[in-house]
Amino acid sequence: MRTLLRLCIVVALACAPAFAPSAALAAGGPTVLVLTTGNEAQDVADFALERLHMEARRWSFTLVEGTPADLEDLDGTDVVMFLNTGADILDETQEASLHSFLSRGGGFVATNAAAASEPDWDFYQELLGATALTPPVEPASEQEVAFNAGSPITDGLDEELKVTERWYYFDPEPAQPESTILAQLGSGDPVAWNSESYNAFYASPGGTGKTWGDRDFLQLIRQGIWWAAGEQGMLLQNSEDAAPEWPYTWTFVLFVVAVAGGGSIAVWRLDKDEALRESEGAESEPAADPPVRAGV
Repeated sequence: MRTLLRLCIVVALACAPAFAPSAALAAGGPTVLVLTTGNEAQDVADFALERLHMEARRWSFTLVEGTPADLEDLDGTDVVMFLNTGADILDETQEASLHSFLSRGGGFVATNAAAASEPDWDFYQELLGATALTPPVEPASEQEVAFNAGSPITDGLDEELKVTERWYYFDPEPAQPESTILAQLGSGDPVAWNSESYNAFYASPGGTGKTWGDRDFLQLIRQGIWWAAGEQGMLLQNSEDAAPEWPYTWTFVLFVVAVAGGGSIAVWRLDKDEALRESEGAESEPAADPPVRAGV
């Protein structure tokens, strides 16, 4: 019984990797350079980056945190993301490099305050397809965001999303044919759209940590990243919570056999040693006195 129990433990340990979370690999996915320079709320930016790193691991893209200086060399970068960036963060060299990158098909994703990041750069307004009015002065309010179907960026986002933000408004607003509206408030004001001239996507929400914790908003952002990168295939999850598919590779099978075999040998040796100790203990015990007969 003891031997059987030990063998069960060995087998369980050998098979544990079959049920352990698989490491998510971003090999082959787009590389995203994300900037948070000049943001007004570092705690929100930090939380957003934390959530985006999780998305990157699960959905096969690579997230690289950077600064405006990194825009001067964008080799190996597929998407530049301005996450709640502040105003006037780029110098002329960085603007020229970003312009060249986007003109030859590079991707761009921006959220929240990034709409007002470069107010004096005409190309930036062309890229966004809209001009943000002065930063929001109204307090944050909860609004319903409705998504429009027909775009890979909004695929699967069928229900309205309730978001509490200090909302940005635009004049001029994005409009066809230069832009495709992806989401709007109940008032009709657009809050997410993509450019038809560049691989550029913008979402007005993202100024609060609660928004970055919303599953639907993260889906919108990751699908926006995928679209901006020019990816044509389906966005496939590579979740750390997913077990590997069966059957496993021969390497894994051989690993299990090796561990189980080694464990079996170890159990056999332990049982042999234990039996030997029991035998030696029995031999060392003094012999019992013979029974005494009555009347002798």
